[in-house]
Amino acid sequence: MRDVERLREKHVFSLDDRQIATLTFCALLLLAGVFLAGVLMGRHSAPAAAAAADLQAMDDAAKRPAPAAVPAKAAEAVEEEAPEQGKPPESIPAQPKAQQKPQAQQQPPAPPAPPQPPAAPVQARAAMVVPPPPRPMQVAQPPAAAVDLNPPPKDTGAFTVQVGASQDRADARRLQQKAQAAGLKPYVVEADLGSKGTWYRVRVGAFADKDAATRFKKDVEREMRTTAVVMSTH
Repeated sequence: MRDVERLREKHVFSLDDRQIATLTFCALLLLAGVFLAGVLMGRHSAPAAAAAADLQAMDDAAKRPAPAAVPAKAAEAVEEEAPEQGKPPESIPAQPKAQQKPQAQQQPPAPPAPPQPPAAPVQARAAMVVPPPPRPMQVAQPPAAAVDLNPPPKDTGAFTVQVGASQDRADARRLQQKAQAAGLKPYVVEADLGSKGTWYRVRVGAFADKDAATRFKKDVEREMRTTAVVMSTH
């Protein structure tokens, strides 16, 4: 029990002068913020209330009946009848101001019309039109007859070395140029195979026996780095 009482004595809440001043300053700031918020809300609500009062006054003025106006001819008739009845003209009472022709009631100005977007000039509209893209130019392919091929020699021998064959003259010409670049003298033989079409055979050399053509084939494969075949020319 004594320990509990000692703990209670230690937890006594106390504030010094600095803490009291800090709490007072914070309270003043809070009150100032509340006051400024009220002033701002009052300023925002005042124009709305004034506008509502003006609209109510205009509605009341529009609902009031206009005073009856006395025609000018009726007033002249009253002035002419007054001397005939023996009444002095001074006894005719003046028309009250309420019977005078009221002025036209002022109507509130109509709201301004929203601004219309300026029309685009003719040149600007013309610039917006995108022209169609130009058509790609087609390069005419050279005819097959324009591809130059080396004709076979007069003496083709019994055997030759064939480095390739194609149904396209352009492919045959490229293979011919490749053999020429390797230092060989190729020629092209045109062979019509009927249903299989026309083939262009690129060949090199003319030999009387097959052994000589086989030895030359190895040299052709080494120079052109491709596979060659020994063929009979008959």
